[in-house]
Amino acid sequence: RCYARVGNVMSNFTDFIGGGGSASFPTIFLSKSQTWVPPQDGNICIHVIGGGGGGKGSSTSAGSGAAGGYCKKNTLAVTTSGSFTVVVGAGGAGGSGGYGGGDGGNSTVAGTGLSATLTANGGEGAVTPNGTGNSAGGTASNGDVNNTGGAGGPASFGGLGGAGGGAVGLTGTGQAGNSSAYTPRAGECDIIGDLWSSTMGQIAGGIAGRCIRKTTSTVPYDAVNGGPFSGGGGVLFYTGSQMLVQGGAGGIGGGGGAGVNAGDADASLGGDGGEGIVVIQYIP
Repeated sequence: RCYARVGNVMSNFTDFIGGGGSASFPTIFLSKSQTWVPPQDGNICIHVIGGGGGGKGSSTSAGSGAAGGYCKKNTLAVTTSGSFTVVVGAGGAGGSGGYGGGDGGNSTVAGTGLSATLTANGGEGAVTPNGTGNSAGGTASNGDVNNTGGAGGPASFGGLGGAGGGAVGLTGTGQAGNSSAYTPRAGECDIIGDLWSSTMGQIAGGIAGRCIRKTTSTVPYDAVNGGPFSGGGGVLFYTGSQMLVQGGAGGIGGGGGAGVNAGDADASLGGDGGEGIVVIQYIP
């Protein structure tokens, strides 16, 4: 499926977001690197997601960014005297003018009671050459669950195409972006729901960005950005002009889609990879 939010912007949530869960079992969203101190004693579940890689911008077929890895600690006892060092990886910037996208940053959590650092590595940005290689999804380590992010789609052959970005996998390896010349598709998170109301050790993502292929310069194009943990859609226009064509941005942890202006490489911009996040949930 290929549907999502309108517009192509990076995630703009604040450093610390609360809102999920209940008074006794809150869910805490950390979007920036910081030292985190538990606000109450209890048991927590920790979800760590790396940043997504950026897509490529080109006047020919272009690849997309891969998703960040997913690391989960099922349960950990904490007290208000403990503390944790949280690093949240940034999303990779989309490439332009024929250049590949930037790699996503690594997200990590270390602190009281953890025997090893929970790590979710960032996804690779789209490769610069129009080759057949996929950008690789971020790996994960030291959690009870360690899933590799979905790969980015490579440049398509047999016709112009713009690949969709890879997705974060919550139950296994994330879904890769598809780069078929005529039916490109962004990877979609394997559990769909409302991230911001997640609770009790479970999280969910949004739907994938829509992939667009048009023979006119009709604007605006919408629904190309991925929801949380899903990839941004690939966008291709035969514009015959210098109108900027930009791939869809990955949702949180998702890879950015390719952006292809078949008339002008300098007016082509890959979608940005989604920023990483750390989600901490109090559980019984």
